Amino acid sequence: MRESLSLLLIEDDVSLNEELGIFLSDFFDTIDSCGSAEEAYAKYLTSSYDLVITDIQLPNQNGLSLVEKIKKKNPSQMVIVISAYKEVDYFLKSIDLGIYSFLTKPFDSQLLINTMIKATNQLRNQKSKPDSSLVYLHEGVSFDMKTKALHVNEMQQELTTKEELLLYILVKNANTFVRNEQLAQTIWQSDEVNNSTLRALVKRLRDKLGYDECIINLKNRGYKLTAHLS
Repeated sequence: MRESLSLLLIEDDVSLNEELGIFLSDFFDTIDSCGSAEEAYAKYLTSSYDLVITDIQLPNQNGLSLVEKIKKKNPSQMVIVISAYKEVDYFLKSIDLGIYSFLTKPFDSQLLINTMIKATNQLRNQKSKPDSSLVYLHEGVSFDMKTKALHVNEMQQELTTKEELLLYILVKNANTFVRNEQLAQTIWQSDEVNNSTLRALVKRLRDKLGYDECIINLKNRGYKLTAHLS
């Protein structure tokens, strides 16, 4: 059975967006289309995508700024950048951001087809291999130790930097207690953190994990993440 693939497409030209959507539906099972960087990033924060394709010239926010935010959130995200401009600085900036490919408009149809075949084959090969960085904590709940992405029922949860650090160290030591001092040192680089500050951080993370007794506290022992690891 063929691995299903999802795409986030960002293009503010409505007619081109529709044309690309029709063309790319031969390669992707799910396509979310957006006309702005703001709308696209809002979707990215609540969903996961195998590939992101974005134009550079977008209203309000440059497409490369969007790519930068996405790469900061998920460094391994595959991204293809499209542009009507052939300036070297755009190309070099795209390279710096670690994009998969840079395509210029008007498109060379054969190059576009070849790029999609190559990209989707690579994505399916990756999906067919077990991802050792992905940890399943509970039914419908997973955490990627590499990208620090938390998904609950296929929806990516927005985590603050401190929430990411807390979840990372708890997952790394899953089903064993981690002392408050160790958590404070990892998250705040200090041994002296008010217990109420730590409790508030834990509560926010509990709410995002969403399953019963996901994080347990025991006086004088610290906090423990309960997980059914797989």
